[in-house]
Amino acid sequence: MTHPSPSRSARLRSLVTSRASGAVIAQVWQAAGSFALQVLAAHLLGARGLGVVALCLGVIVLTTAITSGFVGDSLTVLDRADVRVRAALQAWTLLLAFVGPSIAGAVLWATDTLSAGEALVFFAAGALFQVEEVARRVLMAGLQFWRLVLVDGVALFVALATVAVTATRGPLGLGAFLAAVAVGQLAGLVVALRLVAPQERWLAPWSGADLRAVASFGAWRGAQVAVNPGVFTAMRVFVVAAAGGAALGQVEAARIYVAPAILAIQGFGSFLLASYSRDRARPLAALVPSAVRASVAMVAAVLLVGVALWALVPVVGPWITGGSFDLPAVTVLGWSVYAASTATFTPLLCLAVSRGQQRVPLLIRGVDASVSLGVLGLLLWGGMPYTATPFALAAGPVVGGLAIRALVIGSMLRAEQSTPALAVPATAQPREAAHHAR
Repeated sequence: MTHPSPSRSARLRSLVTSRASGAVIAQVWQAAGSFALQVLAAHLLGARGLGVVALCLGVIVLTTAITSGFVGDSLTVLDRADVRVRAALQAWTLLLAFVGPSIAGAVLWATDTLSAGEALVFFAAGALFQVEEVARRVLMAGLQFWRLVLVDGVALFVALATVAVTATRGPLGLGAFLAAVAVGQLAGLVVALRLVAPQERWLAPWSGADLRAVASFGAWRGAQVAVNPGVFTAMRVFVVAAAGGAALGQVEAARIYVAPAILAIQGFGSFLLASYSRDRARPLAALVPSAVRASVAMVAAVLLVGVALWALVPVVGPWITGGSFDLPAVTVLGWSVYAASTATFTPLLCLAVSRGQQRVPLLIRGVDASVSLGVLGLLLWGGMPYTATPFALAAGPVVGGLAIRALVIGSMLRAEQSTPALAVPATAQPREAAHHAR
């Protein structure tokens, strides 16, 4: 008996409401708050002010990436229903949320980037950003990506409302932007805690926390996912040193413009990691072709979007910058090429991590980061215009993608072929359904 094929409208509706679409939209929507705040900074503070705001937000993203990889990926892959694991996840969340923003705030204050008061607000924003991200990762682990849109929508609305209220009381400064981030993330955290499944909304006793089990997996992932924000932070330092704060503002304005394409890659990666983690019982050889197809599709889609964004620079550029400075079209195209380069390795990297592989991918990401920054440094100090910065950064991810396919996935496939029943590493054992019924 044959079944009628679904209509085109039904297929379109299924695509739009799918978890993969939710993952991409949620990741892009999360960045909308940062995007809006930085556009406001460009309008109100100019290129140099935007450069300082971007540096502060970039540092917050860097510290949050460490927590997201360390705790967020651990709660996705490990058994978070286990009391000892859950207690460790709680402990690491609080520790990382305090240590990262504390160190970053102290450095920014010591280098006169922030005043003492601004550094305190920065700490609050960074700590709340990290705790809210962990709550978001609980929703991601349950593939509840569309709920993230509501969480991030509330955070965005509250942040913008905070800026609007502050603006009625006088001129806006850097502290106002950081305070808006803090208040918005607090609102998002409250909503996220209300939306998580009831069985996820409980605290484990602190005693007996298996800190080592979480750290053995999470430390590698935390370092791994911090590579991209770390590269961006180093890039900002390079550009400021070579061309000044106003130049960084132009580079950042172009990155903000292309940010939806960059974040779509990250959002789809979150979906792939959760999906591959649930498919650990399937042979690796059955998943590699789909990962390769996903990579090719992501590269093609990002390049198409990038060309469209480049063509629209004369129209949209003044809206991004407020007309106070030019948005360099070549830099927009460069960030599109950079986004496409990260898509060359994202699906295969997620597949490797879902099978408990953290160490070798981290080493490869370290190499590709070194390639990117090495090329950027040599070209900047060799006379390359700062507007070509993202083209130089794109070199590393391409090298990393080729290495992950040849070294990591290749060795895993060979191991699977030589072992009749390949055991999944202990740190990545599938969660048993019984554990969820407390």
